[in-house]
Amino acid sequence: MKTLYLLRHCKSDWSEAMQRDFDRPLNDRGRENAPLVCALLKNELPFPGTHLAISPAKRTRQTIEPLISAWGEAQKNRIDWNESLYESGLNEYLTVIRSTPDEAETLLIVGHNPSVQHTTEYLVSGRRLDDLVHVGTGTLLCLPMNIRSWKQAAADCAVLKWMISPKLLKKASKL
Repeated sequence: MKTLYLLRHCKSDWSEAMQRDFDRPLNDRGRENAPLVCALLKNELPFPGTHLAISPAKRTRQTIEPLISAWGEAQKNRIDWNESLYESGLNEYLTVIRSTPDEAETLLIVGHNPSVQHTTEYLVSGRRLDDLVHVGTGTLLCLPMNIRSWKQAAADCAVLKWMISPKLLKKASKL
């Protein structure tokens, strides 16, 4: 059994019209939400049994930075800053998943939509589920996968165990 976590980057800043998309940072809300999501990840992910594949875009790096800082230097060497997770799609995400070393029981991908949503839908059902699943910014999804090797990742091999947004994390922290 392998477990895939998919995280869509937190809310980005669109205030600079001429800025290259790759270089777009998080906005104030995104910078506020990133530590909340990373705190959940720190409690949820096994260290060192987790492999990280992260889009190198500025907003994805800023989203995951609180987790990387909390884990320290040892985890930085385990990060795959993977350009194929930026401006790509389902097939590229599947390639990243399938190329994950099998000694990693857990994989965290930090990327972009619509790729995160399409990957979730494919792994859970083999088809698009636009009306049922909406992956907003900062949303984290947990997908246990009934596979022994990451190379076996295919349609209908996963279950959507849970998904949580920064908004829900804020509400839960007030309980």
